[in-house]
Formats: sequence, structure tokens, C-alpha cells
Amino acid sequence: MSFVCFTGSIEVIVPDVPVTGILDEDVILPCSFSPPDRFSLQDLSLFWEITKLQQVHSFTKGQEQLEKQDPKFINRTELFLGQLLQGNMSLLLHKVSLSDEGIYTCFVNVGNSSSAAVSLQVAASYTKPTLHLESSEGLKPGDQVIVTCHTYHGYPQAVILWQDGSGKNLTENVTTSQVANEEGLFHVQSSIHVTLETSDTYTCLVYNPLLQVATHASLSVTGQHLSFPLVAVWVTIGLCACLLGLLVALACVCRKQLKQTCEEEQEEAASNEEHEENGELKTAMQPLKASSAEGDDPTTVE
Repeated sequence: MSFVCFTGSIEVIVPDVPVTGILDEDVILPCSFSPPDRFSLQDLSLFWEITKLQQVHSFTKGQEQLEKQDPKFINRTELFLGQLLQGNMSLLLHKVSLSDEGIYTCFVNVGNSSSAAVSLQVAASYTKPTLHLESSEGLKPGDQVIVTCHTYHGYPQAVILWQDGSGKNLTENVTTSQVANEEGLFHVQSSIHVTLETSDTYTCLVYNPLLQVATHASLSVTGQHLSFPLVAVWVTIGLCACLLGLLVALACVCRKQLKQTCEEEQEEAASNEEHEENGELKTAMQPLKASSAEGDDPTTVE
């Protein structure tokens, strides 16, 4: 959409929303006017100014006049000279910097004069965030830990969002700081305090409101990794193997002992049977001896 300014018979058209320029890239500040009939460049006067009346660019009597141009714009501005007769007085600004932000005014005079203002905003993309888990040894599910997100060299201040593995926004226990460096670009640090689960993923999203672009990074945390490091796993396996060996050895000893006990019981039972048979045999022979004695008595009397 555009904004139209009328003064006399001249209308000036500019965007009704701010123009966004990317840091270190070129940007066009749009501005156009309705040219009168039988219009000559010798009759045209136009110039651009920024807040505090700093001259950005000027054109009068058929040529550019840059003697009074603010030093920071020297060799950085251009008009589309071939399109002035069509009413295009847009300004091309090279290699935008943060200091270029502000309100620019385009003035035109062709018999009558008119002006309009254009707002310039500057944006810089943030680096891909990096995540770091601030932890100590021996962590396990249920412990409290801090996940920290870093991103650099962006502008303006970012919007930081945290999400879990299911995409749910995490809004509690989040601390974010944004500090500008000497160039005015921001270093963002955001930390979230979480309770470790068996397995979960934490995502840091960095959103640039001017560019309407988001970048993100994720960190996956597993309870197994935290609670059972590789050395502990092998120690556990070794202990289990030793325990299994002891159980097998104990089973063998018990089986051997049980077998020996059964053999002894069988031998004892066999011995008892033999004693019983011998006892019965002696008992059966005693009456025969008694009969023999009775038969000898008559001979002894004679």
C-alpha cells in the first residue's frame, strides 16, 4: 500500500509501511510524484533528507548537487535518473548500516512543491542457535538441569521460544538476555530449567520480527545416556554374568549333594534289608537245634 500526499497540483506517493533494509545490502526508498504536462528536468528540484535535516541527496537544474551531502552518505546514494521524467524519484541506498535507520523525507518542486516521509528499518539475520546442557556427572531422570541457547549478530532484538519434543511451548523457568555489541548487533542467551525425563527433546526457536524468519536448534536428552554411562553398562553386564555363574555353580553343587544323599539313603536301606534277612534265618534255625537235643537224652540215661 502507498501513502499519497497532495500539495497544489503535485501528489507524492510513498509506502505507508516502513521499508526494511538488510544489513550490508542495498535498499530502495520508494518515492514518486505526478509529473505535470510539458515537464522538463531543468524545471525539477528534488532532494532527500533524513531526521535532523541531514542532506542525503539532491537534484536541481538538470543535474545532481552533492556538495552539501552528509559525509556518511557519500558514494552511497543514487537516483534513477532515466526515470525522473516519469516521476520516479526513489533513492537507492548502498550497503545499509544500522545508523541508516530513521525517517527519510523526499521533497519535489516543479512549479509547486510537495513532500512525503519514508521510514527505514534495518534488520540482520541471527546465526543458527547452539544449545548446551549445563550438567554434572551422575545425572539421572528426575534431576534438575539447565539447557542454554546462544545466537549472535542479529537485529533487532529476537523473540525466543522454547518447545519440547511434542511441539508444546515451554514458557516457565525461562531466562533470556539480549546484549548489543559495539556494532549494535545483539547476542542472545536464553536458558530454561527443566526436569529430566527418560527421553525428551528441547528446541530453541529464534524469530526475527522484521524479517519474519525463524531459525532453530534442538537438543535430545535421554535418561539412559545420563543415568547409565557406557562404563556403568559394562560393569552391570559383568556383575550379571558373575551372578549367573554363581547361580549355575550353586545349582551344580546342590545337585551333586542331593545325588550323594540319595545314594547313601539307598545303601542304608539295602543294608537294613540284609540285616533283617539274616535275623529271620537265625530265628528259623533255632527249633531244629532243640529237637536234636531231645533225641540224645535216652542214650545218656542208659
